[in-house]
Amino acid sequence: MSTFLRISVFALAAAGLFAQTTTPIVPVLETTGVIGAAEGQVARLNVLNPGVAPPAVGMVCSAQIAFVGEDGKVIKTSMVSINPGATAAIAVDGDIELKLIAAERREIRATIVSSCKLIGTVEIFDKFTGRTQAVLGGFHAVAVPVAASTGN
Repeated sequence: MSTFLRISVFALAAAGLFAQTTTPIVPVLETTGVIGAAEGQVARLNVLNPGVAPPAVGMVCSAQIAFVGEDGKVIKTSMVSINPGATAAIAVDGDIELKLIAAERREIRATIVSSCKLIGTVEIFDKFTGRTQAVLGGFHAVAVPVAASTGN
């Protein structure tokens, strides 16, 4: 192989490396299935960042966590930053936020939007005794619409 050919191959390989762009971290929308809440109950979304806890290096995860009603409207949302090995939560009171009265029930689900891998569970508990009545895990990734680039 001639020196010129070797230099050309090297130059092409180097140009290819410089031409590569880093892949942006795309947020993922995850949702639970639907669970019912009634008067006297609280629904709580608990989110764990399973990352490595200090003193090892771990990543603080930012996320938007929310509860969504059966009509698709956001009931309550919060932006959280979760340290490695730590948790964050958001709660919806059936009497206050859902405005439920005796014998009423409302279907809700929880969502997490984050670029990190977070572990979420939803618990329904009696607000007077604090006892957990149901736990829902198993979040499912769904498509997130991405805005088209204008090329500017």
